[in-house]
This record gives sequence, C-alpha cells and structure tokens, in this order.
Amino acid sequence: MLGASIGPAPAAAEPKEVGVWYDDSGKGAVKIEICTPTTLCGKIYWLEEPMAADGQPKVDRYNPEPEMRERPICGLPVLGDLKQLSGGGFDNGWVYDPKEGKSYSVALDLVGPDKLKVTGYKGMRFLGKSFIWTRAPADLPSCAPDEASASPGSGASTGAAGVPAHAPAVKKQAAGATKKPAKTTSAAPKTKTAEVAAAAHKKKKPPEKAAATQPKAQSPVAAD
Repeated sequence: MLGASIGPAPAAAEPKEVGVWYDDSGKGAVKIEICTPTTLCGKIYWLEEPMAADGQPKVDRYNPEPEMRERPICGLPVLGDLKQLSGGGFDNGWVYDPKEGKSYSVALDLVGPDKLKVTGYKGMRFLGKSFIWTRAPADLPSCAPDEASASPGSGASTGAAGVPAHAPAVKKQAAGATKKPAKTTSAAPKTKTAEVAAAAHKKKKPPEKAAATQPKAQSPVAAD
C-alpha cells in the first residue's frame, strides 16, 4: 500500500487563460502562453489586416522608443509578468497597446469558458478599463514572421541567396547538356539532317541569352 501511494506528482493543469484570443475589436488575436512557471505572457498571433497602407507589414510605429519602431506587429509581445492570484485570475502584469504606443498594468479574469476580461489600469485596478476577449478557433492561422518563414521559396530553406539566385546555374547546365548532342550530329556525313541540326542549334541561342538575363530581373525581388 505504501509503495502504491508513492509516485510522481500529477502535472499541474494548464491555466484556462492559455490559448489564442480575439481582442475586443475582433481584428486581432493574442496568443497567451506560460512564460515562466509562475507567469503568463502574450504576443500578437493574428491580424485581420497585417499590411499597412504602403503594402508593407505593419510595424510598431507608435513606440515611444525610436529604435523599436521597426518591430513587426505580428509576433509583438503585448502581455507579460502576469501572476496568478490565490483567488483566481492573473494580475500585476503589463499590457502594451501598439495602437497608442502605451503600456499599462493589466489583470485577466475568465468570465466564461470562452470569454476573458482584460482590465488595463494605472495605479488602482478598480479605476481601470475592461474589455472582453473571445477565444479563437484552434485552426486560426498565424501571421507571425517565424510561421511565414516556413513558406516555400523563403530564404530559410534556400540559404541567403534564395531560390532565384541558384536557378540560373541549373539552367546553364541544362543548356550545356543540349549543346553536346548538337555537336555530335554535326560530325555526321554531310546530309540535310546535319544542316537541320545545325540550324536548330543556332535557333537555341536567343532563348539561352534570355535565360541568362532572366535572373537579373528576379534579383531585386529576391533581395526584397
């Protein structure tokens, strides 16, 4: 009986606040995670409109620190240091609002299985402002840069040069391989077949030049 009672302690249940939540506007979602054994944190996980008016990914342009204004909004930390209270919920953390470039103290309280009350405040909590976040579906796609880097053709899988930089070398080898059979046929007895093969070989030169110039048009795209 004593042996049966001794064993590994059961793992602590994950807080129900953990997960992906739509904010009160429904235009963004935050992923709340366990960052240390005693605290929660969160980062922007999804945006309805991840691109700015200029067609570039949105950045933290309202940040009071100029050197941080180029940080991507996708994946941006917006919650941190939230500690669990003995009576339930989390408090004494911080929340960052990239729409204003301002930070506040924050508390989290579950008000339903899929409803989270987020209270931002300065000084005293009861003077703060609360918003209701809604739990997002499990299949909500991420807009974070680390997720996007796994897409086909990205530099992460092709090295610094990228796929377009390597494509010309492959094309040149293929062009060289087609030249050799043309030379062997030209060594055959003087017949109309040899003349046709020679004419076909000459016609292949313009496409070969086009293939050599094609990477120059792709290079700016790869650099961007």
